[in-house]
Amino acid sequence: MLHRWLCIFIALVLTGLAVAQQSLCVRVLDETTREPLEFVALQLSDTGSTRYTDSNGLVCMEAVGVTDFTLYASLTGYFRKKVKLKFPLPVSDTTFITLEPMYAELEELIVMSTRNEKKADELPTRVDVVSEEEVGEKMSDKPSDVSHIMREQAGVQLQRTSSTSGTFNLRLQGLRGKYVQILRNGFPVFGGLSNVIGITQIPPLDIKHIEIIKGPSSTLYGGDAIAGVINIITRQPTDEPVYDLLINAESARAADAGVWLSQRIGVFGFSVTGLYRYQSEVDWNKDNFSETPYMQRYYAAPQLFLFLNKGITAEVGFTYTNEYRIGGAMPYLQNKTDTLFNYFEKNKTAQSIAHTKWQFDWGRHGKLTVKHATNSYLRHVSIPDNVFEGRQLGTFTEINYHFIRGKHDVVVGTDLRTDRLRVNKVTGSVKPDYTYYTAGLFAQYILQASAKTNLQGGIRLDYNNRYRLFVLPQAGLLQKWNQYFSSRFNFSMGYKLPTIFQDETEEARFVRINGIADSVRPELSLGGTADLYLRVPTQVGLVITLRQLYFLTHLIRPLFAGQEPLWSCSGAECTYLNYYNGNGYQQTRGVETSLRIQYRGAAAGVAYVLTDNDFKVNGVKSLAPLTSKHIVSLQAEYTVRQFTVGVDAYYYSAVKLSNGTTGSGIWELGIVSQYAHRYFLLFANIENIFDIRQSSYGALVTPNPTFSQPLFREVYGPLEGRLFNAGIKLHLGAFFKKKSNHAGAFDNRLRWKEDRD
Repeated sequence: MLHRWLCIFIALVLTGLAVAQQSLCVRVLDETTREPLEFVALQLSDTGSTRYTDSNGLVCMEAVGVTDFTLYASLTGYFRKKVKLKFPLPVSDTTFITLEPMYAELEELIVMSTRNEKKADELPTRVDVVSEEEVGEKMSDKPSDVSHIMREQAGVQLQRTSSTSGTFNLRLQGLRGKYVQILRNGFPVFGGLSNVIGITQIPPLDIKHIEIIKGPSSTLYGGDAIAGVINIITRQPTDEPVYDLLINAESARAADAGVWLSQRIGVFGFSVTGLYRYQSEVDWNKDNFSETPYMQRYYAAPQLFLFLNKGITAEVGFTYTNEYRIGGAMPYLQNKTDTLFNYFEKNKTAQSIAHTKWQFDWGRHGKLTVKHATNSYLRHVSIPDNVFEGRQLGTFTEINYHFIRGKHDVVVGTDLRTDRLRVNKVTGSVKPDYTYYTAGLFAQYILQASAKTNLQGGIRLDYNNRYRLFVLPQAGLLQKWNQYFSSRFNFSMGYKLPTIFQDETEEARFVRINGIADSVRPELSLGGTADLYLRVPTQVGLVITLRQLYFLTHLIRPLFAGQEPLWSCSGAECTYLNYYNGNGYQQTRGVETSLRIQYRGAAAGVAYVLTDNDFKVNGVKSLAPLTSKHIVSLQAEYTVRQFTVGVDAYYYSAVKLSNGTTGSGIWELGIVSQYAHRYFLLFANIENIFDIRQSSYGALVTPNPTFSQPLFREVYGPLEGRLFNAGIKLHLGAFFKKKSNHAGAFDNRLRWKEDRD
């Protein structure tokens, strides 16, 4: 009997010792990357003992004589975490803990615009990147197109070209939109006839990120890149299916419905982007003329991808856009009979783009890229008693070879660009048809002189069938002074072939436009930028980013528009718009300063752009019209768990108008909000909260002599009033996704309550 009780007592003691001396194994991971963290200090509050994780983020310790205890995990650059545990643990396996970085690392984006395929911080050329995360946040402002995403970038300004039909021009560093090269995946498929409409027809549903090169960049892509390059990069299919459905509604009687489908299945991949937009005409200032036109737009872009092996990929795609928009007098738009208010502006457009791209990646032996695109753009513009219809057909073919040998990074290539305009219908104008063929050879070279110094040089030789040879050199320097501060210096040349696609042509609605005379020469440019960049993370998780950009662009032989009478008749309808080279130059110069502060889920930024844009022609100096000397943008956002709220504010200083008068300074303020879930995204936004409109400072339309032939004032500010929109994006593909191993282990193995100090 005694022996039996002795055995029971010994068993109980051993069991208690086993519980009291239970081993605790912990693995610590980065909350963002899920990578193991080494040298993390883990301290038990009750015992005071401290252990450090190994290279696998793992540490094991004995928890002697405790049942309920608190574990502290800390590592430089991460927020300290407190975890409460209770013995016996529910599982005998390793306990996982994640630490949140004090500051987010720069996204490892590979820049495609320079063809070197390097990260932005390794390039001597400054490239501003709008990340996929930022595109996703900003697209809810206006899901139908990318105009609002672009407006929020420092140095980029949207310039409206028509007060009734809602067409826009995109300016960069004060220069007109005709000097900005807009690309889609490296293909120059916008410009010319689509110059003021194309930017409003690009939906952001499939955009991965946007790359912006500020300053002359014709060495990279030939003509049209005098002010810079905006390259829109779309997402490619992955093994994870993406089936997104978007629905958006606006208070101004407008709605959008879109889809984005994408998936890779073995060696095949596909993506389909589709969008339909409807908007009704709106007269915001009650002057009997629309500021928001009636519009219907259809957009479809299917693509097929081939991943033949690790080194060979191909893609074939087609994009079709069809749009009808009409603005003008409200009685006419509402089908009412009115002999006074019967003015209208109709724009019918149809664009078809077919492209193909092949890449052969031979590793250390280099990469060969072959791509081609054909772009057909048909546009019909009509106003009372006048009509214009033309088709612009352009092609782009490029072959380039990129290789790296030690410290030497080289890109060589050739391209051929064709541009043909054929006018089918025109009232009272000479048909301004033209055909351009431009063949180019280019080379780019980056030398990594040291771990902190990169030198860049490049040259392009273009030969045009009408204007002959252009030689465009380029040079750049990147100097990393330390891990926080770097500087870039760039110089380049450019040119712009003369066409009728100018702001003055749009304002004249293509009525009585002369073709480009043989005496007109291309505009030439030279300029450069100096960029200073400072990014300092602090130990408390606060990140301060400061950027200063100095820019200068000098245009020689700028193109001007003038009225020229016909000798065979007299009267107002016998004057034609004629283009000629000015005897002098245009120069834009200025400073762009941006400051951004981040702390965990909160971020705030301010950007200020000072621009001096003027002409000197025939010895007379004058300010360039419609250029704000001072532009200030303020942005702030806060994210808590799955909810994000943000505030955007913009100030544009008064501008000089073409008639010599001065406009008024304009403030804009908006609030954006989002709720992100695995299966859906909800968004709601308010624009122009204070209802500040240009029409508050004067009439937009005046009789000339009657409202049947109205005279429109130049647009320099917002015309729409307070606007509310809300919508939902359904992530249908998430129903087919598998949870990652890390997430599964984290969800299944951990049972603890956490809070941060």
